[in-house]
Amino acid sequence: MSVDMTQFHAELFEECLGYLDAMKADLESIDLTVFDADKLNTISRGAHTIKGDCAMFEFTTVSDYAKIMEVLSGQMRDQHKQTNAGNIEAMLDAVAYVRDMITTLQNKGTLDDAAAAAHGAKLQETIV
Repeated sequence: MSVDMTQFHAELFEECLGYLDAMKADLESIDLTVFDADKLNTISRGAHTIKGDCAMFEFTTVSDYAKIMEVLSGQMRDQHKQTNAGNIEAMLDAVAYVRDMITTLQNKGTLDDAAAAAHGAKLQETIV
């Protein structure tokens, strides 16, 4: 007996959007004068969950992009990358990009794998 995984898409998308809302709120509330590993950890965990959940449903474009976000936010948390205004803006842009991809999937659209890969590569170059 096979399970039609599409029946779970709406719940997946809502969960992803919830994580993205939380990630955005945490990014916007980071005080650049005080290092906050907890917020950066929450952001990294949110990206990790989106990565894993989307991989389970074979939304590899989103999963691959979320993996980049997870790694970069983890590096910021571990202080291998800077927590500065430019990096926060880049991560906010990444959150918006994932939101756009999730919205496209909600509307039964098709994702542009090459554009997502290029955007992810640019994100990796931007975060210092």
